[in-house]
Amino acid sequence: MNDLTQINQENERLAALKSYNILDTKPEKDFDDIAELASQICQVPISSITLMDKDRQWFKSKVGFDYTEVSIENSFCSFLMMNNMKEIEVENMKIHPYFQTNPHVIGEPNIAFYAGVLLIDPDGHTLGSLCVYDLEPKRLSDFQLNALQKLAHQVIKLLELRKKNALLEENNASLLSKYNELEQFARVVSHDIKSPLNNIISLTNLFQDEYGNVIDEAGNEYLEYISKSSLELKNFVDAILIYYKSDTINTTEKEEIDWNSLFNKIISMLDSKNEYEITLPSHNSIELYSNKMAMEQIISNLISNSIKYNDKEKVKIEIELTELPSEILLSIKDNGIGIAESDFEKVFSFFTTLGKKDRFDNIGTGIGLSTVQKMVHKLDGRIELESEIGRGSTFKLYFKK
Repeated sequence: MNDLTQINQENERLAALKSYNILDTKPEKDFDDIAELASQICQVPISSITLMDKDRQWFKSKVGFDYTEVSIENSFCSFLMMNNMKEIEVENMKIHPYFQTNPHVIGEPNIAFYAGVLLIDPDGHTLGSLCVYDLEPKRLSDFQLNALQKLAHQVIKLLELRKKNALLEENNASLLSKYNELEQFARVVSHDIKSPLNNIISLTNLFQDEYGNVIDEAGNEYLEYISKSSLELKNFVDAILIYYKSDTINTTEKEEIDWNSLFNKIISMLDSKNEYEITLPSHNSIELYSNKMAMEQIISNLISNSIKYNDKEKVKIEIELTELPSEILLSIKDNGIGIAESDFEKVFSFFTTLGKKDRFDNIGTGIGLSTVQKMVHKLDGRIELESEIGRGSTFKLYFKK
């Protein structure tokens, strides 16, 4: 192997070691426990988990001594690496041709016995070693050597787990940053887009009321297009805000759901003129602890859809509550236009619509049902759909007791 190849391999090894972000970190109980266990199993007073930096051997965990690092020149572990050895056992360091002049052998702490197993990452890079030492010559049993190897594997697993946790924390920090940006975006959308849209809608309606009788039919049509398009855009913006604001609801905050109060509140908002035939559950005393705000969003969205996507002269909606052995079933059934079975999955997809106009001549945003599904999942529930074209739909929501 030429010098350039050796340099490249060492650079790769050091890069692998750096990727764990563990050098010069504080003691950690999981690593300290392994070092302590190695000492106890091998019946020696000194043990260590070491990592090999460029010019030093640093001790992540140690038993029986105080210093935190030694130079590469005085390192025992460097001998294994130089000789491509995965493990070593030296019964008497004082007569070993390489170790007998080591300052840690001829001076404090006067090491006489040394055994070590290299720590090799999943990509084959040597990171350091798990070592045990004694002040008297000795020999480990096969059981002790085997245990030392297994403990070395556990050190690698800990290092890998530590790296993954660090990556998760980094990703969480990135997601939090993006979430904060999203909240800022929502505030901007809410103020800087919705306010002008509301003004356009109001001014268009005012213009039609004041001057509709003095402009021709084409002009009134144009005004109607402006009003309708602005209203569609406003509904779209509202739907997006509701979808993303649903992430801010802390679904761990639960209370007993007052079904009567909840249904009455939703129906008073969606059927203020008492135009629709909405049948409430006959059993409203079924106990469920959940997040009231999330539940309200879910139910109001489904009832609103049942009203909008209904081509019958009389809109009929049946709401039922059923207590199952381990779940509460909430079903909302309507006599609307229905959904083809081939479109069941599609209706829950974000920004996906079936291209059909509702009873108010509007096309949906493709956001409502995806919001419902997301909220149901956040409540640790599940949603099922039963439907037939022309005969209506039934949404079944299952929540754990």
